[in-house]
Amino acid sequence: MPRASGSTRSPRPRVPGSGVITGFGAVSGDLDSRTVLLDRRRVATILESDRATLGLHVDMTMTEDLAEAIATRHEYRLAWRAALQRLARKARTVREIRDSLARRRHHESVIDEVVATLEHGGALDDRRYAESAAEALARRTPASVNFLKSKLRDRGVPAEDAAEAASRAAGDPVESAMALATQAMRSLASYPPETRRRRLWGRLARRGFDADVISDVLRRLDEDVDE
Repeated sequence: MPRASGSTRSPRPRVPGSGVITGFGAVSGDLDSRTVLLDRRRVATILESDRATLGLHVDMTMTEDLAEAIATRHEYRLAWRAALQRLARKARTVREIRDSLARRRHHESVIDEVVATLEHGGALDDRRYAESAAEALARRTPASVNFLKSKLRDRGVPAEDAAEAASRAAGDPVESAMALATQAMRSLASYPPETRRRRLWGRLARRGFDADVISDVLRRLDEDVDE
């Protein structure tokens, strides 16, 4: 896969294809990991579960295939921890995790495995993310379906999930547009009517409301002023 610019160091170590495994060291602050000692020299750090899966043990003779497998599991551990750290700060989309790991120069096969594991465990769920993010955006400020959908797509939410979440969160378009226009009127009250109308139109259009909805809202506001 194409490599991102920036860091030139690969996250996958070069594990010698010969020698004997002489031990496994503890990793400070990480009870789930072990360092692999080859001829008493540390060559990789892998998850404890991967040590069991690979059947590693002291006095085991290293081969080229085993060295490649250990190097891959070393990289997987780094990618796994990096993904968990990002998810610990806030929810992410699959694309955000993929992009983050790609910038760290992880191999695509490792990224696929990390993402699949996170999705299987429920830590990554684009549909759930879309629902939560759309509701948060709509609470922050009234917006149209198109605006919410665009914001979700920018974050990597698939088109279908983005459309469904945006439709549920946006509510009635006229009511949402009226709420936004009412908020905007507080800062536009001192402007001449035509200027106020033009700026309201632009603000609503930028929020993704279509022309019919905007016209309806502006007509209602004019009626309120006339009363």
